[in-house]
Amino acid sequence: MNIREHFIVEVDGFEGERSRIELSDASGKPLRMLYCIATRNEASGVLQFVDYGYETLEEARAAWPNAS
Repeated sequence: MNIREHFIVEVDGFEGERSRIELSDASGKPLRMLYCIATRNEASGVLQFVDYGYETLEEARAAWPNAS
């Protein structure tokens, strides 16, 4: 069995010259940051999100207690 390590990733908004990340709750209220769960892609080594949109670190930890 292949056991993957999961990571809690803090994602904040970003606005650059060519791209941006906007964060908001379901009602459209802007959020400063979100927490997502990621695992490492074995082939590329890149972290990929597998679960999204926790508004607090505590929510993410409660949902994924074994995540780093």
